This record gives sequence, C-alpha cells and structure tokens, in this order.
Amino acid sequence: CQEPMTLFVGKQALFQCSLTGTLPMEIIWHKDNIAISSEGNYVMKSDKNKCSLLIKSLQMTDQGVYLCKASNSVGTATFTTNLKVINKPSFVKLIEAVSIAVNDLLRLECQVDDDTGVTVTWTRDGKKVHQSMDCKLSFEDKVAVLEIPKSKIKDSGNSTCEAVVTVQDQIIPPSFTRKLKQIEGIKGSFAHMECLVSGSLPITIQWFKDDSEVLSGERQKYTFFENVAFLEISDLDSKDCGNYTCIAKNKAGTVQCSAVLFVKEPPSILENPESLKVLPGSKGTATFIAKVGGDPIPSVKWMKGKWRQLTNGGRISIEQKGEVSKLEIREVTKSDSGQYRCVASNKHGEIEASADIVRPDKGVYSLTLENDIASVSGEVEVNVIGNEGNTKIDTDSFSTVLNINECTRNHTGNYLLTVSNPAGTKTVALNVTVLDVPAAPIGPVNILEVSPDAMMIEWRPPKDDGGSPVTNYIVEKRESNKETWGGVSSGSLATQLNITRLQKGTEYVVRIRAENKMGIGAPLESKPTVAEHTFMPPSPPGKPQTSDISEDAVTVGWTMPLADGGSPIHGYILERRHKGGKWIRVNKTPHKDLRFRVLGLFEGNEYEFRVFAENIAGYSGPSPISDPCIPCRPITYVITATNSAGTFTAYANVNVLDIPGPVRNLRVTGIGPDKCKVVWDGPEDDGGCEVDSYILEKCETRRMVWSTYSAFVVTPYCNVTRLVEGNEYIFRVRAENKMGTGPALETRPVTVRTQFSKPGPPEAPDVTKVKITMKYFELKPFGYLLNQIIVQHLS
Repeated sequence: CQEPMTLFVGKQALFQCSLTGTLPMEIIWHKDNIAISSEGNYVMKSDKNKCSLLIKSLQMTDQGVYLCKASNSVGTATFTTNLKVINKPSFVKLIEAVSIAVNDLLRLECQVDDDTGVTVTWTRDGKKVHQSMDCKLSFEDKVAVLEIPKSKIKDSGNSTCEAVVTVQDQIIPPSFTRKLKQIEGIKGSFAHMECLVSGSLPITIQWFKDDSEVLSGERQKYTFFENVAFLEISDLDSKDCGNYTCIAKNKAGTVQCSAVLFVKEPPSILENPESLKVLPGSKGTATFIAKVGGDPIPSVKWMKGKWRQLTNGGRISIEQKGEVSKLEIREVTKSDSGQYRCVASNKHGEIEASADIVRPDKGVYSLTLENDIASVSGEVEVNVIGNEGNTKIDTDSFSTVLNINECTRNHTGNYLLTVSNPAGTKTVALNVTVLDVPAAPIGPVNILEVSPDAMMIEWRPPKDDGGSPVTNYIVEKRESNKETWGGVSSGSLATQLNITRLQKGTEYVVRIRAENKMGIGAPLESKPTVAEHTFMPPSPPGKPQTSDISEDAVTVGWTMPLADGGSPIHGYILERRHKGGKWIRVNKTPHKDLRFRVLGLFEGNEYEFRVFAENIAGYSGPSPISDPCIPCRPITYVITATNSAGTFTAYANVNVLDIPGPVRNLRVTGIGPDKCKVVWDGPEDDGGCEVDSYILEKCETRRMVWSTYSAFVVTPYCNVTRLVEGNEYIFRVRAENKMGTGPALETRPVTVRTQFSKPGPPEAPDVTKVKITMKYFELKPFGYLLNQIIVQHLS
C-alpha cells in the first residue's frame, strides 16, 4: 500500500493494495475504525490479489486514517495509511482601492481564512513585486501587507495579492492516546503491558526497564500492530519488578510513557512432606518435614484432616526455621492414622501439601521357610476351616482331602495345611485361584466427543478380571427406543473406541463387556447420548448502541455474547426496522467486527436495530432491541459575520465529553471453591467517547478493605481466581474512558464454595458360583500315629 497522502478538496484519492495469500479473500475498508461500503463517494474494487478504494471528490470530512483488512480461512492481514485533505485558501478580507498623495504612506492588506502551508505573492499590473528598501512585504496571522513608506507616481496601478498552498507531506509526531498503567503480576504467571500510539507511520517502538533496553526473547516478547504496542513477559520472577518505559519515534519526534510492574511471590511448596507407614504397636515417632518458599517467607500451620489444627504440646512438636517446617508425633497410636496437611500462607496467598500416616491393614503377612517348617509373621487374620456348610474334610491315616462345593471368587486365597504328632508339626501353603468371568468394566462410560455421525467413548478395565486376564472387550450399541443390540467392536483390548456411522439426532445407548477364557462378563451401560454437536449456538450479543448519527446513516455497536456455545463466533448479522415494523437484514454476509455503519436511511424516520451472533452450530437468539434512533443532521453551531463588504458564515459541530456512567446488570456467576466470574453490561452513557476499559475491585466482607483485582479489563466480564474457599466477597466495577473513571457499581455479597457433593456408594458386585476340589496325597507319619489334621483358610 502507498504512503500517507495530502490532497486538495475536490480532487480524487486512490488507495491501492497488493495482496498475497490463498483465495477467496474478504476485503473490508475502514475509515477511523468504521467500516465503509462501495457507494456514494466511495468506489471499491477487488481483482484477485489487488484491491483499491477510490474517493471520487474529496471533502474535508474525508480526512482521516484508512485501514484495509483482508482475511481468508487461514488468517487476517491489515494495512493502515493516512489521508490529509487541504482546502484551497480563500480571502476573508479583500484589498480596498485607495487614493493618496505623493510621498504619503501606501498600505494595502488582505486576509486569508487559513495560513497553513500558504505563500503570498504581490503583483502590480501583472509584474511581481519584490521586497526592497522602498517596499516592505509581510504575511503574519493570516494577514498579508504591502507597505510603501513614500509613494511615487510609478506606484499607481492595479495591485493583486495571490495566496497559494504549498502541499508538503505532513509528518505527525507520535503521541500516546492510551498510556501504560501500573500492573501487578504473580510470580510464575505472565504480565501484559500495552499502550496506544498515534502519529504518522512508520513508527518504531523501543522498550526499556530501568534504563536498560528490553530485547525480545523467550520470556519477553513485544510487538507493534495496528498502532498498539504490546510487551508480554512470561514466567514472571521477582527480578522483573521495575519501571518499564515505551518509547515511540518517527521522523517528526519522540515520545515516551512509563509504568511500574510489581511481581508478587505467593507461597510455594519446595519439598513436600512424605507419607509414613507405622506398624501397629511399634509406638515409634512420625516426622513430617516440608520446605516452603515465597516473599515474604510464608508462615506454616499443620492440620490433621480438613479442620483440626495441631499445636505444640504433649506428643506433638511443631518447629519452623526459615523455609523449613517440621511436625513430630511421638509414640504413634492407631488414632494417629490419617491425612496431615501443611498449609503455607503469606500476604499474597496460600498453598498446601499433604501426607499420610498409614497403618497396614490386617491380612498383610510374610511367609518364611526354615528347615521345611513354615511360619507366618505380621498381623494375620486366619480362618480355621472345619466340616460345615459347603466345606467337607475327609482324612485317613495317610491322606486328607478338603472339598469346597459351589465355591466362589471369595474362596480365592492362601490355604495352610498343618499336620502334627508328638514328634512335631509341619505346615505347607497352597495358593488357590477360583476362575470366573470378568466383572463389569468400571464406569461410568465417558463420552469424550460427540458429533452428528460419531462419538468417542472411554471406560476403565474391570476391578476383578475373574482370575484370568481379559482377552477382549465387546462393544455394542442400540437406539434408546429399541431393545436390539448391534455389534460395534470386538477383538481389542483398548479401553477407548470411536463409534462411527451414527444417525444425526438419534439417541444411543452403548454397553461394554469384558471377556476372558472363562467367558463374557457383565455389561457396563452408558447413559443415553444424542448424536449431535456438543456445542450450541452462542448466546445473544449485547444491546446495540447507536452513535455518529447523520441524516442518512448511523453507526451501530454491540458487545460480544457472554457464551460462544463452545465454537468460535464467525460473525454477526444486523437487522433494522421502522419502529414496530418488519425486520430487514442489513448485511448479507456475517460481519466480523462489533460495529457496523448502516447507510441508506431516511432522515426523520424512527429505526430500531437488533443483532444475531453465528457459530458453526447456527445463529443465536436476537439481542435486545436498541433504543429508537432517528437519523438527522448533526447539531451544528453557526456564526455569521457581516460588514459593508459582505457576509461570512462559519460552522462548528459540538460534542461535550464527560466520564462514563455506571455499568449495568452487574452479577456474579460460575461460583466454585476458589473462583467465580463477574459479568456486567456497559454503561448506558459512555460520556461521548468510547469506553477504553473497566476496573474490577474485590473486598472480603470480614475486613472491608478494597483491593484492585484488575485495572485493565477490556471485556464485559472477568474470571476471578485465587479466592479463599468459604470467604464472603463483594465486587465492584467502574468504566473508564479518556476523560476519566466513572462511578462504581457493587455486587451483593457472595460466598465461594464448591457446588458439588461426594458420590454415592457403588452397587454390590455379583459373584458367579463355581466348584473347586482340593486333594492332598498320602501323608507318611514316619512310624508315628497322626493325632490330628488342621486345615486353615487365609482370607
């Protein structure tokens, strides 16, 4: 695209751009951030990789910044240039004819309406008059003067003053229309600093921190795009604190602005305490050690479970030296088992880590063999088996047989056979596994992704494989209103499956069964799921607001929907109507910006507007209807000056600026254990200029001290994190424009806590009956008679 242009009123202006990229492309031209269309004084053309904008007859109102925005399926590119329009000078005071005597002072003067870039030439009878000792020429404050101290006869004649504008490319020095603001960042997160620069391009941007230049690297990145200078610092550290300065330069001058970045260091756990196993009855000592970090160094408290805070005294000792905190529990008992939490906190936040004291369950034992004698150590639950129920023992002098009829998976375990006589005792161990079909896979069935023709599901292997490894999963589906199952997959051990060839809008139920060498186990069924996109159409956009009203056009602006339905918004459709009449679509294709210049209106008619948002799932509902708008000519002040020589009239449009009014419909949603979402609508009165940002503050009701959560929120909502569960908060929001900050609006007190409860217990598992027979070979008593045979079953 070409460089900035300076042209006269009435001339043509032609902007041309050469583009590269994949076709098709959408080309949109903007003037001063307002989209313009190809009609009236504008002619737009686009041919393959070239586009142009022609302004047929320039007016003073055509002066401004023009932006060409090209977009395709891959991305968007823009280019900006300036147009300055100069009006030809005109005389507001003409030369008057004079008659004087020889040697008297001759003074001729005239006045032009503007002296910017204007040069004045005097002629007498067609010959140029030059500055000399006898003739003085001046041009100051729009007044041109020819003065001859002592006039002569030769000075008689027809004198003419000609004013000519010398057109030069005016380079506007840079200036900050939005300066940097002081910000606070959290260590380990990122900080974003930005400012808005105006002036003639090209503009170069430099960033400095405490007089040292900031270079773009892995952690620090800066850009300058569409007159906005950005600096983003990731993985914040305390060394990033300091005074940051943005310097903007062009050929006309240099300007700078500065702001301070503060980095808060919340608590962190550098070394977690480790869980301990303490044998019952050992009466040993349990010691937990945790290392914490933060600025200032956090204070540490130790908790048992969720609520009980531990203190020094008795068997408990708590000590903190710098970053290291130690908890010691002496003579550990069974009641000391459980979870212990280390909670570190400073003025910037709180963090915790946990560890457990574990007492091993009954049934944990070790089996050792020494001189062919088996002995069991540890804490063991032993069931002595006798002739009762479905258990039968047959013993003679040389053998013993244990029969268990209709055995189940519960009979799986270690069996000890102990034989004894007066000479001694001997014990042998046998491991018995009862085989069965697998249990049902562990639910629920997770529906990972759904589309109109497919769904991705996931499950977990069964808790009990029946004593034999699972060889296969059988997956079936059915429509929820039918009883017949259809096969989907078999022959795979994967626990994730993509089910295809579904019918759009149909509700399906899926079941999964595990199979081993004993057979097919019980099924796990999914909840009914409809084959359709998981995302929804977006919520309606905000209420349209009208501005920049003329006799046949108006600019309509709106805010983004609060929810995009899970899919990016493609654009917006704007509709208008005469008040109470039929709605008419304004734009044929979705408009990507949040403002649209509506043309072709009729002066004096009353219009209403509404907006729809569109994503891949379809259109949102309509936005609230705008307030009625009547196209009319802008309010103009007229001043008329009259004298004997004639009349001159001047015009002025007046716009009184003020701070914005309060925001509207302030509310808190999405409350969780440590977070919430604050949502609002923009102020009804923006003060006559665009709202730049919002300031969000929070306050704990128990302290009633307000603190700034974010001083630069550009959307009508903000996700608030790092709150303390159970605390009650109040939030307030203020709108800000270039004139200042408006009044605050507060929310009602809200308490942050989890919105969920623990799940209920699972259903009891089903066990299939099986039968097992145990037989022992002939026992040799070594010449002694057997006194007794003991059969034991270990659970």
